[in-house]
This record gives sequence, structure tokens and C-alpha cells, in this order.
Amino acid sequence: DALIHAWEAYTSRDASPFSDAMAEKAMELIGANLRRFVANRQDEEAAAAMLSGSMFAGIAFAWARLGNIHAMSHPVSAYFHVAHGVANAILLPTIVEYNALADHGRYEKIYNYISKEKDPVIDFKNGEIFVPEMLVDEARDLLRDLGIPQHLADVGVTEDKIELMAADAMKSGNIIANPRQSTIRDIIELYKKAM
Repeated sequence: DALIHAWEAYTSRDASPFSDAMAEKAMELIGANLRRFVANRQDEEAAAAMLSGSMFAGIAFAWARLGNIHAMSHPVSAYFHVAHGVANAILLPTIVEYNALADHGRYEKIYNYISKEKDPVIDFKNGEIFVPEMLVDEARDLLRDLGIPQHLADVGVTEDKIELMAADAMKSGNIIANPRQSTIRDIIELYKKAM
């Protein structure tokens, strides 16, 4: 949840230099420590970084709002009692892929924050080309590494509630801050794709 707070604040249409600074620091701390902390919950250094990252992410989204991931995860949790962070994580790759059309250079930065290949980080300035699909794949890898289910159906979500969930998601103020404009039809299709 904290990582996605930072991620959505960073890509939000309401982002500012202040929220960007908070989001970047949050993603730096969380990205470098999330896998490590899940591997060993007794790792105090990783836990401290996660706590600080969560705080910076909270500040970021308080200033910039969120996006479709949070707007869509709340109905999933309400209708199917799925933990909020899990619902966010399952929706992450689908929404990241959808929002790629609106990316203006931030996906590459996010990729470098969350990539498990820290040494060396891909050097896009030396001829390697970043494409948004790399971030989508990295998000999927992160879910697998953390043991989070890949699809909404894996946590009991059924298609018969998609239209109701989409109507609820459209009531969220986060929809307007999403980097790519979304209609109710888009939200329905995104839920279906995440199934």
C-alpha cells in the first residue's frame, strides 16, 4: 500500500515538485527494502526504511492524491473482503500498463527505484532503451517475489460484481488524478483484465 501511495502520487496529474520529492524518497526507501523486509521481518534496518518510506508516501499522496489503483481497490475490498494492500498490488500491473500511454518519463525512474537489479541499475543513457513494458514486468515480478496473488479471481473476486465495483470506483476523487483519463467503460475493462 505504501509503495503504491508513492507511485500513484508520483504519476498523479496533481503532482508537484514537493509531492514528487516525497514520492521519490518513499520509492527509494521502499523499493530497496520491501523484498528484504518480507524475507526477514526481524530485519530492523529494512523495517525502519519501510516505516520512513511509508511516512514520505503518505505526505506525497496527501498533496497529490492517488489514481485508478486506489479508486478500484476500495470496492474490491468492500465487496470481497480482500485486504486493501493486496487489492492494490493485484491491480498494479494492469493499471500501470493502462497508464503507460500517459507516461512522460516517470516510469523509467520508478523502474530504477523498484528493480531488484540494483547493481548495476540499467544505464539507459548508454544505449539501453527503456520501454514502459519493463515497468509492467517488474511490477509482476515484485508481486511474485512477495507471494501476492496475480489475479483478482485468485482472492475470490467474481465478475458478477464488476459493474457495481466500477460504479463505486468512479465516485472516487482519485479517478480524476489518474494520469490517463478513465471512463466507467475503461474501469470495467480494467477489472476484467485484472481477473
